[in-house]
Amino acid sequence: MERFEEGLRCQDVHSGLRNIDPNSAILTPLTETQKIGMAASLAALVRGQDVVSDAESLRAVAAEQLDVSPYAFNDVIYSLEAAGFVTNIKRSSTRIVSFNEQVPIYRNMYEGLGTAWRDNAPTELEQQVVGLVDGLASAPIPVEELSARLGLDEAELPQVLDVATESNLARLVDMKDGRMAYSPFMGFEHPEALADLVATHGGHELADAFAALRGEQGMPLSRAGDVIGQAVAGGLLMAPSVDTSGGVAESFPVLPYSVDTGLLRERKPVLEKALAVIASLKCGEYYGGATSLERAQLVRVINKWLDPNRGSLPPHSSHRRQYGLMHRMGMIRFDPDTMPGGSWVVPTFIDSTDNRAALELARDLLTFGESTGNRVGDDQARAALALGSTYVSPMQTIGRVREKKSMNVAQWENVISAAYGRAAL
Repeated sequence: MERFEEGLRCQDVHSGLRNIDPNSAILTPLTETQKIGMAASLAALVRGQDVVSDAESLRAVAAEQLDVSPYAFNDVIYSLEAAGFVTNIKRSSTRIVSFNEQVPIYRNMYEGLGTAWRDNAPTELEQQVVGLVDGLASAPIPVEELSARLGLDEAELPQVLDVATESNLARLVDMKDGRMAYSPFMGFEHPEALADLVATHGGHELADAFAALRGEQGMPLSRAGDVIGQAVAGGLLMAPSVDTSGGVAESFPVLPYSVDTGLLRERKPVLEKALAVIASLKCGEYYGGATSLERAQLVRVINKWLDPNRGSLPPHSSHRRQYGLMHRMGMIRFDPDTMPGGSWVVPTFIDSTDNRAALELARDLLTFGESTGNRVGDDQARAALALGSTYVSPMQTIGRVREKKSMNVAQWENVISAAYGRAAL
């Protein structure tokens, strides 16, 4: 594997390990990989900020949004420093107070972190798990061929598969010709190829369900039907989740076809931000009650943020709550109240390359024959993003949905077999 793939897969492994109890002994042999994965996630969050002046707040955001343990935060920052991505660290006793970031473009970021992972001598198990995730991201592989195809140690394979399946990094399905292993990253990184396979090999029911999802990206999972639910449970469709106004988690499946392939691999953090925006907006559309907006208006909310003549909203008492998710994703900052003696905040869009790309991607995925020309008012923009302040990534959603839905393997057997027949998507 190249250093780029190793750095990328460390982040992917961390995203899967977030599904496991942090106190579980299964994590102990994966410490280095998890640390580098945390470093990749944190680097993506701060990229473009130049100066992080409040590292303590970042520590809290990283713990809540990225599952970067507060106890590992300093080590993660020092790993970024060793890679040359963080400089000028200021400390107060043992606490990191501030630092400068110099995170490069994502390919270089992952190459640097892959090098750091190698330099820190990952265990044999870590190397095998990273190799498994990378190999299965291309196509399914029969279990009996995993060792030979991916260069894995046959003796270590049972433990590697235990870690991978427990964290939803890999799935095993019993098929007519034996057990097949595949990874959610196959569907996440090759959504158009997966959709083509479904259309060709999946039968009318699957094809119709995927066509419906293409027609409405981010439809609530509770309304999308069992077939889409099974695809999410099987880790074949992205489905970010947010909490509705009643505190109940809802998932919003997305099939990002016709997307720049770089966003599906080396620029995944941009896609993650776009998915968070889509989930929040769709939550507002379906669960906003009296303040719900129509679909075309959701796109206009995004246009409001992208308007170079705006960039911020007037202060309001509810901004901290309503825009909390975008703040934690590093998409807006809370500037001081502009009114004399005011104690509210001004949500200001952080107009970085990544944030603009994320909003544009969200708009593209939501747009399906809708007019995008008209503006919406500040109150409508607040209403659209007032819900869903707690975000759950697609990898974490898999675990939640699996508890409710069992995979109908018969419906997917032809699709998985066809994917294996392609060797690599």
